Amino acid sequence: MKLDTIAAHAGAPEGANAPVTTPIVQSTTFRFESAEAVQRYQRGEGGLYMYSRDENPTVRAAEEAVARLEGADSCVLFGSGMGAMTAALITLVSGGDEVVAATALYGGTYKLLRDVLSRFGVRTRMAEPEALVDACARPGARACVFESPTNPTLRVLDVAAVARACKASGAVSLIDSTFAPASIQRPLEMGVDLVMHSATKFLNGHSDHLCGAIAGRRELVEQVRQVSHKLGAALDPQVAYDLLRGLKTFPVRMERHCRSALAIARWLEAQPAVKRVWYPGLPSHPDHRLAAKQMNGFGGMVTFSVGTKEKAFRFWDRLKLVVRAASLGGPETLTSLPILFSHTGYSAEELRKAGVDEGMVRMSVGLEDPDDLIADLGQALA
Repeated sequence: MKLDTIAAHAGAPEGANAPVTTPIVQSTTFRFESAEAVQRYQRGEGGLYMYSRDENPTVRAAEEAVARLEGADSCVLFGSGMGAMTAALITLVSGGDEVVAATALYGGTYKLLRDVLSRFGVRTRMAEPEALVDACARPGARACVFESPTNPTLRVLDVAAVARACKASGAVSLIDSTFAPASIQRPLEMGVDLVMHSATKFLNGHSDHLCGAIAGRRELVEQVRQVSHKLGAALDPQVAYDLLRGLKTFPVRMERHCRSALAIARWLEAQPAVKRVWYPGLPSHPDHRLAAKQMNGFGGMVTFSVGTKEKAFRFWDRLKLVVRAASLGGPETLTSLPILFSHTGYSAEELRKAGVDEGMVRMSVGLEDPDDLIADLGQALA
């Protein structure tokens, strides 16, 4: 089936007289009929549940839905995107191991590597986006962590080339594809081992719940699942239900996000007060051709610079319709200033390596009429 059809039906119960929507099983624990049934559960036989920290019917339905959308063998969901990334990295690396990471990386992931995993002897080797393939091809790393498009500079990496380099060197490839979910990018089909999403964003799509996902080969995902049981970063069944509801409209929403973002990026590029626009759909973007080749649409994120921190602050404070807030992927258009949000706490050198300047504004284009958004951006720029 096509992705639109999968999104509308994945995770729904089957069978005679089954409910159309997935019920919320709001129970922390489950009955067993006998000691033998517990032993069957412990052997991993399907259809049995013990404790909702480890598995829950509603959460399992949402995991199956995300796996189908990604074309993955399996998926495990978490209480947040950072919960998913943390569990994946803890699964893949141990003290003394090395991780290759792109310099253009979400601030939370970079700080996890820099401030937390380093305390346990995990080394991180940073590589510029253009050099990531060569860095992954060098033997010695246990995992490679990267994004495409990157946050917030929207650089597009050659996902298939990174995956091939990792396979050649024996590293596990882990991509954060939050900015380009399954309707516009298929990392697993390009050879990546694991794909991570902050499902809080475009997958859920309503700015009302936190959720993270890891999907990929069953062997690797089930290792992550076992670690997740020990970390306790479980997803609540109510959130799983709302994620399933959000997925039903996910492809339609992404079409609108992409169409409006392209229109706004073109308008911004023509404004004298805007020094630079980053959007993969623009021919001026350094990775435009690669994005057109490996993506089905260019995403709902637009980043631009007005030159200086002072100008960025003045512009941001004048916005009326566009919301000043962290996060992305909701129905409302959100803007943030990377130096105050995702990249706060970075040194000047770290900002330079990440490609972030002080006049940068990151915008998640929502579902409003783009003409109304352009009017608000125009008055704020003026």
